Parts: sequence; C-alpha cells; structure tokens
Amino acid sequence: MLDDIEQHAAIFKALSDPSRLQILKILEAGDRSVTEIVDYFSLSQPTISRHLSALKSSGLVKAKKQDQQKIYSLDNDALKSFLKSYFGSFESLRGFKL
Repeated sequence: MLDDIEQHAAIFKALSDPSRLQILKILEAGDRSVTEIVDYFSLSQPTISRHLSALKSSGLVKAKKQDQQKIYSLDNDALKSFLKSYFGSFESLRGFKL
C-alpha cells in the first residue's frame, strides 16, 4: 500500500503544475513533438522538455523516437489506471463512474 501511495504522490506532483495540465490536454487531442507543444506556450523549449520529462517519469506520457525527434502522447491507460487506483480507494467513491 505504501508503494501505491508513493506512486500516487509522484503522479500528483507531476500534475501540480498548470503547464503540465495543459500539456496533457494538448496531448489528449493527439501526439505532438516538443516543438509543436512549445507553440501553445510562451515558455522555452527546454522548459517544455522538463515538463514532458516529469510527465513521462510519472507514467502519464509516453515518447517514441520518430526520425530526429521524439513524439509524445498521452498514456490513456495509465491515466485511467491512476484514477481508478487512487480514487477507487475511497469508500465514499465506490461505484462512482467517470
């Protein structure tokens, strides 16, 4: 159980930044490269890369190499698993459907 709590805390930490939440919404619409994601922000490419790294470390974002760049995508299965695992642990939310 402690491992679950630590994993949930790491995901919540990754989600604690508004830019990261926006990146997830951007990736929900489709896979993107770093340069494509940068176009949505007034942040530098290295800053966006750090945000993507945090999201990737949390398991919510996947990356695949395509030519000379990485393409990032939202890991819908990991997101659903996290939501069910964490929020499903609350007795008051048992039976709640997303």
